[in-house]
Order: sequence, then structure tokens, then C-alpha cells
Amino acid sequence: MAIVDTGDEDEQFLKDAREFARFHDAHLTVAILSAVPTPDYAMAYAQPYFLLADYVEAAEEKQAKVTRLGERDGFEVRVLSDESDALLDKAPVQARYADLVLFGPVDAYGNAHLRRRLFENIALSSGRPVIVLPAQWKPRSFAHLAIGWNATREATRALGDALKLVQSGAKIDVLVVDARSSTKGHGSEPGADIARNLSRHGFDVTVHALVSEGENQSAVLVDFARRHRADLLVIGASAHSRLRELFLGGVTHDLVDGAPIPVLLGN
Repeated sequence: MAIVDTGDEDEQFLKDAREFARFHDAHLTVAILSAVPTPDYAMAYAQPYFLLADYVEAAEEKQAKVTRLGERDGFEVRVLSDESDALLDKAPVQARYADLVLFGPVDAYGNAHLRRRLFENIALSSGRPVIVLPAQWKPRSFAHLAIGWNATREATRALGDALKLVQSGAKIDVLVVDARSSTKGHGSEPGADIARNLSRHGFDVTVHALVSEGENQSAVLVDFARRHRADLLVIGASAHSRLRELFLGGVTHDLVDGAPIPVLLGN
């Protein structure tokens, strides 16, 4: 499932999503998510009927445009239109009916704020892996993974999801950043246990102990994956804030907005 909004910025992402699905011989569903204003917002800032009509018209135009592409290229189109809070609840449920959820970089969306909230809700509560595709990324076999490993449930789920996509015998770099020995987490040698497990399955595994030196850990992971030409960076996502906003544990907004390589987040 590829997630778009009613903006006009996603032409390249739609092409990339179609190519991704073709490469993996997968069915593609494009979900157009349209957030309509609440009655309170409409009453406060504009004439409600005209404002709602504008949103409905935009959703209908986008649906017609993407449907024409779908008829030509053979993919399904769905439209979810509701108030923002309701849409944020509906989107993760729809994502559960797909094997994988694709997002484009932030500049492929007309509403960056809505994209961020949708991404967080789907990544944290759908139970499905999410991949952020860079613009104009050419699909290829995933023969080299970089996994940000912190011995958590989320990282384990993300790794399990990624292994469904990789080649047999793929190269896997296990990246542990600022890791310390722990009886409940990494064990006596951070990364060694998961490397041993992966090796038993025939993968070519190397553990890399990285030091952040004050830099954000996700930036360290992206830099390593880019320099070593990994095909996919894998990270576990977790909600760690008790506030109303959801934050992705250990993942910066820059990474969520788009990295130079595909990023898979699992929860």
C-alpha cells in the first residue's frame, strides 16, 4: 500500500511505488488520504460549506487522476476522507490489510504535517512494516542490509520484516551505537547474539560497534548505510513519549522525512 494525499507533488513517488511493486511482483494499492476540516475550524476560519466543498472537490480530482493511472498500470485505488483525528485512526487499520506500507519523501506530499502524523500512527500502531522510498530510487534486490540493532522488541520485528525481502545469503551489517553490555539486552557482547542467529540462516553478517560522539544515533546509522552502500536501512520504531504527540524512538524527523536510501521501520 502506497500512501498519498490530495496534493499534486507525488507524481514521482507514484512512479516509484509502481516500479517497486512490479519489481517484487506485488499487488499495489494506492491510498489517497484526505483530511477535511472539523466543523469548529470551518466556522472559525471560513464559510463551512464552501470550505468543505473545496476539500471534497480536491479529493475527487485526485481520485480521478490516480484511478486513470491505476486502470492503465493495474493497481487499486482507495480514498479515505474524514476529519484529521478520525483519519489518523482509520489509516493504521487500512494498513493492516497490506503486507507493506510505502511512503515517499516529505516533498512528495502537499500536507507535510498530515504526512508526519499519518506516518507515525501507521508505523507505531498498524503492525505492518513501513518503508520510506527516496525520490527516483531504482528498485533492486535487497542484497545488503544495515540493521540498527538495540536488542528491543521493535528492532527484532523490523529485522524479521526485512528478512522477508532480502536475497538468500545477503550481507547484513549489524550496527550497534553506543551499546553497553547488559544481562537484559545486548548480553556480554553487543550484537554478537543476533549475528550468530543470522549466520545460522546463511547470511553474511558483520557487527559494527559505532560511537555517536554527540551526533544523533539515526544520523550515524544513515551515514554508515550510505557510505557502505547498503540497499536498505532497518530500524525499530517505538512510541516512548507519554505526551499526546507520538515520537519515533531514536529516529529523527529528518530520517522520517526521507533518507538517501530506503528505510524500513517495524514495530
